[in-house]
Amino acid sequence: MNRFALAALFLFTLASAPALGQDAAAFRTLVKPLIETHCLDCHGPDTQKASLRLDTLGSDLADDAVFAKWMRVHDKVDAGEMPPKEIGPLPKAEKEEFTKRLYGQLHAASLARQHAQGRVPLRRLNGTQYENTIRELVGTQVRVKELLPDEKSVAGFDNVSSALDFSATHLLLYQEAAERAIRSAVPQHPHIPFQERRTGRTFTERGSNFQQTLDRSCKLDGDSLIVYSKLPRYGLCTTSHVSGAGTYRVRMSVAAVGEEKKPFPVGFFILESTGRDDPVLFDCRDIPHGESQVIELEVELGRRQAFVVNLLSHWDIRDFKRPISEYTGPGLRIDWLEIEGPIGAFPPPAYERLFAGVPLKARSVAKAEREGGRVPTNIANRRTPENWFNDPLEPASADPKADAERLIRAFLPRAFRGPVAEELAKSYVAQVQQKLDEKYSFCDAMLYGYKAILSSPHFLVLNEPGPRLDSYALANRLSYFLWSGPPDDELLTAAAKGELTQPRNLRAQVERLLADPKSHGFAADFTGQWLDLRLINATIPDPRLYGDFDGLLLWAMPRESHLVFEEILKHDRSLLEFVHADWSMLNARLAEHYGISGVEGNEFRKVALPAGSHRGGVLTQASVLKVTADGTRTSPVLRGKWVLEKVLGQPPEPPPPDVPAIEPDIRGATTIRQQLDKHRDIPSCASCHIHIDPPGFALENFDPIGGYREFYRTTTGDRRTALKVAFHTGGRGIYRGPDVEKGGDTAEGYSFSDIDEYKQLLLKDKDQLARSLIEKLLVYATGGEIEFADREVVEQIVAKIRSNNYGFRTLIHEVVQSRAFLNK
Repeated sequence: MNRFALAALFLFTLASAPALGQDAAAFRTLVKPLIETHCLDCHGPDTQKASLRLDTLGSDLADDAVFAKWMRVHDKVDAGEMPPKEIGPLPKAEKEEFTKRLYGQLHAASLARQHAQGRVPLRRLNGTQYENTIRELVGTQVRVKELLPDEKSVAGFDNVSSALDFSATHLLLYQEAAERAIRSAVPQHPHIPFQERRTGRTFTERGSNFQQTLDRSCKLDGDSLIVYSKLPRYGLCTTSHVSGAGTYRVRMSVAAVGEEKKPFPVGFFILESTGRDDPVLFDCRDIPHGESQVIELEVELGRRQAFVVNLLSHWDIRDFKRPISEYTGPGLRIDWLEIEGPIGAFPPPAYERLFAGVPLKARSVAKAEREGGRVPTNIANRRTPENWFNDPLEPASADPKADAERLIRAFLPRAFRGPVAEELAKSYVAQVQQKLDEKYSFCDAMLYGYKAILSSPHFLVLNEPGPRLDSYALANRLSYFLWSGPPDDELLTAAAKGELTQPRNLRAQVERLLADPKSHGFAADFTGQWLDLRLINATIPDPRLYGDFDGLLLWAMPRESHLVFEEILKHDRSLLEFVHADWSMLNARLAEHYGISGVEGNEFRKVALPAGSHRGGVLTQASVLKVTADGTRTSPVLRGKWVLEKVLGQPPEPPPPDVPAIEPDIRGATTIRQQLDKHRDIPSCASCHIHIDPPGFALENFDPIGGYREFYRTTTGDRRTALKVAFHTGGRGIYRGPDVEKGGDTAEGYSFSDIDEYKQLLLKDKDQLARSLIEKLLVYATGGEIEFADREVVEQIVAKIRSNNYGFRTLIHEVVQSRAFLNK
């Protein structure tokens, strides 16, 4: 493709001569000699390298395939990759003339297509957006995303319209998800009080096979239990499974122990009754050292779920050879734990959202009243959920048709995120009333209606009429951008008044949404995809090599990334700080991992990084370094590709199909640099690896869990290379392997010795770093891929934020005020 760029540009210019006006003849004179010199021998009638014949190349930019080729021509010439190096570069003036004229033609064609069709085709809610929207509507923390098909990713994000297909399978699963959500709002039985108290000793007596851990990783002290290491599944400190869903109050008397006299981080988990899955961590807190203190918290539990308290860290207690009574390391003392509930109003608020004003009755009672039969009298004697299993509560209306119409009409504008046409509202009311006529119970008829609404295109698809979005479409685009969920009443009210079409009001709404706790969803969802943090649990570090990895570190890793993102956004700090900063958001465990002293406790705070820490910016965050490794080894190719895609916005070409992958050999027989040098000897690989390898080697000083290293760890060696490690290795030795290969030369010829110098090289082109993040935000915010006409928008935003030191909050405002955001 590189060799045909000049010839293609020449032919395109001839085909579009009328648009060029009086300059056409001069332009032909300028390019014809270059075409004959550089291109026709390879891409003419006799020879067509890369299967390309220039004399038959079309120039109809309405054809997507033709347009894509011309865009590639422009980019190759503009980047200086055409003509090939062996032929020599174009004179600057001639190159600028080429790119200027071709850019104008491509921009005009792309903009015309956007005006006619819009940037973003119909876009349905993805799994995350669907679940968040359901939760806002229904008011329960029901998980429905797990029921839906996995989403495809385009341009790095899973909310891009071109990837959000729709099938019969989708429809069936959306209906199943909707039914789960609606049923979660209807309690099956009245609040049946559940209360339990367990002492530390009780845990050991009731826990399944608890004796396997007693006196190995924990010990009894009277009725108290002292835990020194993370307990396995068969020895968890867990409550009984609760009787019914609801909010439960948990109280426990606990204290941190150990000679260091420091607070101790502890995890709080939810355990399913099935026993198939590990407990799910929902919170982590510091337990103070010293006298026992009573800690209180509230937790949402489903029926047959249990509360668990456990450690997150692995300690060397497992290698402690003396009696555990002599161990003085850190641990957690549990005197007792109480749980009671459900607490709160009955019926719960979620029920009132869907069935306000409709009483709950046992199914047998509702049926008897509906059919005029005898009403059962033993309902009040049921004391356990099991006794309600075959006769659960359900909404029972005295005037079913009137209540159905009232509830459906109230639900529709919230579900469809805007006003609902009368005919459409009537159709949903009629569907429910028809089911009532067919002798459906009020509960089943309403379930049918709510399911129909929540699987309707009006709910699943974002309504974005064009070319200019109306206020309601803007409200939806804005809320799903900054909240990953539906607009609230205030935003919809502003839309109803037409206020969002005014830049000042739109800016005020952006500020309000960013100040709301729901904006945490933006930080989590955007960084989850931009930085690949969703993959944080995809690999398990090799415990033989990385026994210093534990659950507390895993919990802390993505939080650093989220909090750094929010800190930069909140204070309009420069987006360049995503590449390098002299601070980060750390807690004690992460600071210890980074070799930074003076940070105590589990709470995250802004920490100034000491000189020589090699940290600062997303590239050196442990979360990113973990997701770009496989748990055992690191690969400069994978990490280099990640940097090009995620930070520079210049992804490499995919590798040729017949070239094998690079696998580092940390035994030292063949170094990875030598392997990559061999790859660069292959012409088809060299053009990509010259860009991929430098950032990969810049990050090679970081191991698969983000620790800084000067050498590789291995499991083979002798006493001369054995390492003294402060973590459990299961009895296996850890040895010093080959020194890390680091440093290199960029494609532009700049040398660097480590990540610190490489980050400074990245910062030389601030505009490109900004350009890359702007493009990602535009894709994520609008659900549309970057098109050629959007390049103008990107450059306009770059120019506007440059004067404000590339402020990130400023960037968010400019994205929202841009042509790409305000139009379909």
